[in-house]
Amino acid sequence: MHKPPFILSPLSLCCYVLFLVVLAIALPAMAQAAHYHAFADDRTLWGIPRAMDVLSNFPLMAAGVAIAWCLWRSLALGTLRAPLPIWWWLSVLAAAGFAATAVASSLYHLHPDDAGVFWDRLAMALVFAAIVGLAVQQALDDTSASIMTVITLAGASIALSVWRHTGNFTPWIIVQAGGMLLLLALAMQPARRQAAILSIALTPILCWYALAKLAEWGDHFFFTLTAGYLSGHSLKHVLAACAAWPLLQMLYNAKAPEVNTQAHHQPTDQHP
Repeated sequence: MHKPPFILSPLSLCCYVLFLVVLAIALPAMAQAAHYHAFADDRTLWGIPRAMDVLSNFPLMAAGVAIAWCLWRSLALGTLRAPLPIWWWLSVLAAAGFAATAVASSLYHLHPDDAGVFWDRLAMALVFAAIVGLAVQQALDDTSASIMTVITLAGASIALSVWRHTGNFTPWIIVQAGGMLLLLALAMQPARRQAAILSIALTPILCWYALAKLAEWGDHFFFTLTAGYLSGHSLKHVLAACAAWPLLQMLYNAKAPEVNTQAHHQPTDQHP
């Protein structure tokens, strides 16, 4: 078995979070790109302004619905027993996040402005926090997972509020970059070997995120490359939705923990 280059612990996670906080405070303030809201595809189709950037959010909603269906299925089939495990609740958060992102992003692209993208990013933070929590739970423990989920949500909310009120975009950059580095580190950790622990593939999630970022940065490039049919930002929405696939695989393959019945059915001596 391949030995990871380092082993994460709750203490190292705490130190890492403090390091990110220091960076967010100490680094120079950066502003969001001046032309951030100037997207390549501004076509009005079927009466919908910027239609492709709006309608391309459908896969995100589909991802949220699919996750919710898998969660319902796990209950309907009797896969789980009370109390429900933390990964189930984190998956609920992810489903809500994908659905909320689809709605918030659609509304934002109808009228692109800072107020709209604030809610768009806040919805994305729900998904981000859920995935961080699942990754930490897989590598460490339930308590650390719960704490990191709350910290990620709080950090994203504070960073976005700072940007909204001061124009300083640096904290939000730190939240995104720091979170991705943490997921990369967690992807290198061995998963806990317990029946109640489900394994989520983090590497594909990181790859889909990277591809979505590249598409976002190449908004105008992809629009030109496809002769005005598909912009990079519309493609970003589709690629971001694909990040739900590893989570769907994890949930679909969830099985009830095995119960050792041997102790309850010990053979007894039979006496005539």
